[in-house]
Order: sequence, then C-alpha cells, then structure tokens
Amino acid sequence: MAEFHEYDVVRVTQLLQPDRHYTGNEGIKRPPLVGDEGAIVHIPPETNAWCMVECVTGDGSTIWLADFMPDELELVEAAL
Repeated sequence: MAEFHEYDVVRVTQLLQPDRHYTGNEGIKRPPLVGDEGAIVHIPPETNAWCMVECVTGDGSTIWLADFMPDELELVEAAL
C-alpha cells in the first residue's frame, strides 16, 4: 500500500466502492471515475486506511470530494 500525504496529487486507479458518497458544486458535480486526478485534502491522524480527495475544475470549483482507500489511488505528484 502506498503512503500518501496531504496535498499529494493522486489518480483514481480503481473504484472498490463505485457507489460511494461524494459531494461537489451543483451543476458540475459527478461521481469519481477511474482516471480522475485530485488532491488529498485530509488524512485522519488516527488511521492511514482512507483519505479524502478533491477533484476540481481549472477555476477551482469542486467536481467531487470523496473518501478513498489507498489501494484505489496512485501518486501523480508529491506535495512539496
């Protein structure tokens, strides 16, 4: 299992729970898809079993915000 950090950019590689709960801005929100990229915005300090990822448009509007297990993600760019 990969170790991720907050603000890492990740890509969705698989959806182990395709019907997961997600939120987003009205009018553009949609569920996460394999191949989507987003930034890790939260990793609970008490666990590394999941992380919250946000996918946004070029102007910063949220397409989706959802929780993922690390096995569903791959690192695209490490946070500085």
